Amino acid sequence: MTAPVFVVDDFATDGSGRYVLDGPEGRHAVSVKRLRAGEDVILTDGAGRWAEGEVDAAEGKDRLVVRLGEVVEEPAESPRLTVVQALPKGTGARWPWRR
Repeated sequence: MTAPVFVVDDFATDGSGRYVLDGPEGRHAVSVKRLRAGEDVILTDGAGRWAEGEVDAAEGKDRLVVRLGEVVEEPAESPRLTVVQALPKGTGARWPWRR
């Protein structure tokens, strides 16, 4: 199973390499996901940087302390374009404008 992913603003840690996840993301991690010490997590800034980490402690109802690994930055690639085409429901041999 994939480790849960949480979005953060930055990867600033204290001197010992620990990151404190608090606010709405921390509350979700502690109260909803019920993460505990020893579980794996992934933190991302949503702009191509991410880091794997391990939960060190859950404090209160909205604060998770994570030991972060190395922050990885994905190489900049050209934007990916996905094209989707939808057909109107009931299209078959006859089109509404062809009679």
